[in-house]
Amino acid sequence: MAAAGAADEPVPAEEKIPITLLSGFLGAGKTTLLREVLQNKGGLKVAVVVNDVAKINIDSKLVRERTSGSKDGELTECVELQNGCACCNASEELLDALLQLLRVAARRGSSYDRILIELSGVAEPKNIRREFVEAAEEGHIALDQAALQTMITVVDGPSFSALYQSRDEIHQRPDLCSDEPEPEVDSDRKVVDLLVEQVECADCVVLNKKDLCTPEQLETLSGIVATINPLAKVVPCEWGKLPLELVMGPPSSSSWVCNADDEDDLRAAVRAAKEQSKKRKEPPASDHTAHGHSHGHEHEHGHGGEEECKVCTSDAPPERASATTAQTKYGISSFVYARRRPFHPKRLMKAIMALPVKVDPATGASVDEWTFPEAGAPPKGAEADTAPMKAIIRSKGFVWVANQHRSAQYWSHAGHYFELRALGLWWAATSLDAWPDEGRVTSPEVRKIAADFAPPVEGAACWGDRRQEIVFIGIRMEEARISALLDECLLTDEEMATYATQAQGAPADAVKVDPASGNPLAA
Repeated sequence: MAAAGAADEPVPAEEKIPITLLSGFLGAGKTTLLREVLQNKGGLKVAVVVNDVAKINIDSKLVRERTSGSKDGELTECVELQNGCACCNASEELLDALLQLLRVAARRGSSYDRILIELSGVAEPKNIRREFVEAAEEGHIALDQAALQTMITVVDGPSFSALYQSRDEIHQRPDLCSDEPEPEVDSDRKVVDLLVEQVECADCVVLNKKDLCTPEQLETLSGIVATINPLAKVVPCEWGKLPLELVMGPPSSSSWVCNADDEDDLRAAVRAAKEQSKKRKEPPASDHTAHGHSHGHEHEHGHGGEEECKVCTSDAPPERASATTAQTKYGISSFVYARRRPFHPKRLMKAIMALPVKVDPATGASVDEWTFPEAGAPPKGAEADTAPMKAIIRSKGFVWVANQHRSAQYWSHAGHYFELRALGLWWAATSLDAWPDEGRVTSPEVRKIAADFAPPVEGAACWGDRRQEIVFIGIRMEEARISALLDECLLTDEEMATYATQAQGAPADAVKVDPASGNPLAA
């Protein structure tokens, strides 16, 4: 790569220095992986941003500020963050650290092949991604030279189930965040909530310490992680030993996370779940499709077919094929609950309480017992009515509630954690000039949003993009029973008529979609 003339001069996108983020809890093996990469980087010029240089504990020749007379290919510049995790009070420090490295490279007259950033155990990768996007939009000079390219999460394989089943909040588990004797961890997020974010916001999920897992545990874990993040490479390893190209090479054709937002994340999950549901309903595969991918299939893509489907590549990598086998063997599956009618809020709350998320009102502590569902028959007996919800390990999506006509709600559940929160206005209720790219019909993002609008039905009210769209992931799930439980929460025909009448008193929708062209129009 040619050296940049100056640290503040922009370069073409294809010439920018690629950045790799490493996420994961303390103890998962991020530092071990980083050390392994730096000691076997094959002559590449690498810069590193870490929270604690001392923890890397690599040979002094590998970490330096500037040593004259040494071969650049043997050395690594390193900047240490001093003021906390990059997604909290030190986000600006992270960008300043990048700029510092770029200026060192400019003075030296030789650019880096890659910059590696090791995040703290409590760092939130979605926030980091958002920081990069916003900084680039605001023209931060560091991102004229470098660009986020790859996001890798390191998971402690033997501890995954225990962490997923945990009721703890992050501040109750400082051991996951820092080696300090009494670290101050200011986060009330649930451990499982952050764990799921780390897995979902990654191009590659590394299942470290595979030597401490039984073959069955590793196979099940691979299937679960591959279902939670259907687009990531899932790579088991031990002692952080990975093929160098996973960390240092160009992104694969399925890399997408760095340029995505939260809606893109959900769209990808919806596409993958629909594809998996379709495969389950197909007749037994022929020899041609037995490797886990069905060719020539049709898609229900929300983007109108403009994008390549990242879920369905014609040649599935070995780790993906292995995960697919585990999904089939252990009954790990996903499906999408999709309806175009609002939920009654009280009936919806009753369904939510069937999840293992009840808390003691006095203490706020979880009172439900829940462990990972066994890969056997679904439970029966006294809890038969709610048992299907206990088979769910992860669910997320958009929710339409009758008492929130203009506001979309976001459903997020994992283990003992559940949240239903307001996202903001539905796109139908949002002025077209407030849409991405000011609502221009040539914008890919605008076409994605417009594709979420319901097609008009003669004689029926048009509700725009209002909908139920929830992805469910679980083990031995009973899709029909879960769907039936949620269907009971939908408004009846009589209630729907009342809802339509009341909606006429609310501000009219700002946008509709032309059925002929599929383009959004100001209403």
